[in-house]
Amino acid sequence: MQNEAVEPKPAAVEAEAAGWRLAARVIRAARDEVLALIPANCALLSDQEPGRAWPHRAGWSGAAQVRAVVAGETLLDRGARLRALLGVRADVRSGKHSPTLMVVLDRNLAIVSRGGAASPLAVRSPTAVQALITIFHHHWSEARADVSDLHGRLNPLQRDVLRRLSGGATDDVVARALAVSTRTVQRQVTQIMQMVGARSRLELGIKLAAHGLYERPPLRQAV
Repeated sequence: MQNEAVEPKPAAVEAEAAGWRLAARVIRAARDEVLALIPANCALLSDQEPGRAWPHRAGWSGAAQVRAVVAGETLLDRGARLRALLGVRADVRSGKHSPTLMVVLDRNLAIVSRGGAASPLAVRSPTAVQALITIFHHHWSEARADVSDLHGRLNPLQRDVLRRLSGGATDDVVARALAVSTRTVQRQVTQIMQMVGARSRLELGIKLAAHGLYERPPLRQAV
């Protein structure tokens, strides 16, 4: 006998939706850091299924820093929804597929969901949370940065720094022009390098030029 698809019962659907509403509130309560692995089949980024109230438009952007590794096809095809979920300032990289949706909050709590559509589970064990952080950093180190919308994620100071550096100015000249310290200029460049996954200013310039963000590499002086 051929197995027939079983429609989810209304009570089960509501339980899943309630679980995700609670998870979203917990994630938004994070203050310092959110680390996320997002699989391609993540229900929070998919069209809402009939009868399912996935709260994917709620957003998780309450923390000071949000970093996420998403499946490559998700990053390309669902960029707008990712930004709505993670916030425009989130640092997003494209990585290998992960079957598990995982969100680590302030390094002391994690929300996980196997398969992307199941009800989320809270992980509070310090040992387990640390293991999940290690898994995240493994994915992060192998992922590719998304620089296509970098300009929109830069703050005004970072945009000014890059614009002046791309014109050939040194860090000291940029610092005087912007009335900040040289160390501040270097710190902004370092943060931009981290956003795009560049290991040097030369690599940063190549990445920016490849995406048409700046006409020539903003690179002369080592950080």
